[in-house]
Amino acid sequence: MPRPVPIENRRDRIVSLVKSCGFMAVEELAHRFDVSVQTIRTDLRDLQEQGRIFRRHGKAGPAPVPDNTSYEKREVWNRDGKRALAAKLTSMIPEGCTIAIGTGTTAELAAHSLTRHRNLTVLTNNLHVVLTMQNAPGVTLRLAGGTIRTRDLDVIGADSAEFFGCYRADFGIVSVGGMGPDGDLMDFNMDEVRARRALVQCCDHAILLVDERKMGRKALCRDGHASDFNTVILNAAPSDMLQKRLVQNRTSLIVAS
Repeated sequence: MPRPVPIENRRDRIVSLVKSCGFMAVEELAHRFDVSVQTIRTDLRDLQEQGRIFRRHGKAGPAPVPDNTSYEKREVWNRDGKRALAAKLTSMIPEGCTIAIGTGTTAELAAHSLTRHRNLTVLTNNLHVVLTMQNAPGVTLRLAGGTIRTRDLDVIGADSAEFFGCYRADFGIVSVGGMGPDGDLMDFNMDEVRARRALVQCCDHAILLVDERKMGRKALCRDGHASDFNTVILNAAPSDMLQKRLVQNRTSLIVAS
């Protein structure tokens, strides 16, 4: 009969295993380590409290990174894919309307694609969007006030929620930190979530932009689903599960090549 693995060794091996294999069911881990399901659940609870793994729907996976990569590095990630998203978006937005644009590098490229549109009113919590669109013909720019997050040059949290709550936009344009294969949306902190939520609530037509680097990418805070949006624009084919959910919720799906 094999000797039982000491608890700390077992937990270290669980962390290594989910890092290399991805999400694993509790039952599979119990079988691998020849312990009870209850023992594994206790291991996973403690490991999650330590920030070493992430639990969801009876499975354990690698812990999400605690914060996003720097803005400068994200700017060059899948830039062609983000441009493809922006090009598709441009054809949807009429001149003379009011648009709300969120934070991040994808949103900045979306704003760049709209700089030839005339007489737009732009509501944003993203200083990069303001700098990008300042010379657009006839543009009116309204920027959220409050504490600026210097790393990304944006305003998030309660300040942005109050700002977007004062307006009504024709279109809202946002991206996210990551999206699960089933369409769950993730961001790196709850202030980012609150900003996204408030923007979506202030618009008549909400548009989600997700480049393929975000698909399957994990982040700490899970809130909302792709099917909550009127239109989702991807630059890679979605999973069958996600596509079915979008159809059920009458969300328009556009895949930009």
